[in-house]
Amino acid sequence: MTTTSRRVYDEIQNTIDYLVDADLVYFSNAISLSPDRVSWHAHRDAPFLTGRDHPTIDQYLTWLNDGAYTAILFDGSLLQLTYELRGGRVSGHRLAYVPCPYDVDLTLLEEGEPLADVVALYRTTDAVLRSPMRFDYDPRAADIGHPAVHMTMNSSGCRIACVAPLHVLRFVDFVFRQFYPDLWLAHRPFFAEASRKHVGDAALSDDDQQTMHLMWNIHAAASGVLGGA
Repeated sequence: MTTTSRRVYDEIQNTIDYLVDADLVYFSNAISLSPDRVSWHAHRDAPFLTGRDHPTIDQYLTWLNDGAYTAILFDGSLLQLTYELRGGRVSGHRLAYVPCPYDVDLTLLEEGEPLADVVALYRTTDAVLRSPMRFDYDPRAADIGHPAVHMTMNSSGCRIACVAPLHVLRFVDFVFRQFYPDLWLAHRPFFAEASRKHVGDAALSDDDQQTMHLMWNIHAAASGVLGGA
C-alpha cells in the first residue's frame, strides 16, 4: 500500500480534529511532518525516555511537561502517534496510550487548569494501577519473540503479535472501545470507519501464527487506506 507522509498527516489530523470537536481531547499538539516521519512537535528538545523499564509516573510527567504527545485526552491520558515512512510505504510506527496515573477532578480541567498543576495536587495520593499500552511496528527488528507488529502492555518484555500495522483510526478505536466503552458507543458512527482503514499488509511470521496473537480483517473494503490501494 503506497502512501505519503502528507496522507498519513491528514489521517492523524482528521482523527484528532474529531476528538477535539467531540470534547474528548483536553489539548492537542501540532503535528510534525517530514518526508519520512509524522509525529508531534514537542515543547522542548529532551530525551524521550527517562529509562528503559516500563513507564512510571515520573515518565508520564516528563512526557507531559516536554509535550511528548500528540494529544491529551479529556481525563489526562496521553496519545502518542508516530509513523515512519520509506519508499512510499509506512515502514514503522509507535502508537501509545498512556493512562493518567490519577483519577483527577475533570472539572478542574474543564475550567482550564493546566493538567501538570492538577496532577501535582495528586502526587501525595494513591496512584491508579493502569498500564500504558502501545502498538509498535518495526519490521527491521523482527525476530522470534519480537514480532514485526506487536502490542506491549504491563511489561516492556510483553510483545503480543498483531496481524498487521495499524491505521491511526483503528488504534484510537481500540483505545476507546476497550477503555472508554460508553464514549465509544456514543460516537460509534465515527469509530465504525476504523474497520475499513488499513496501513499495511499482513506481517505475521510463521512463528507468530503458532502463538496467541491479535487478528482483524485486513482484507475488508478499504475506503480509507493511507494512500490508496
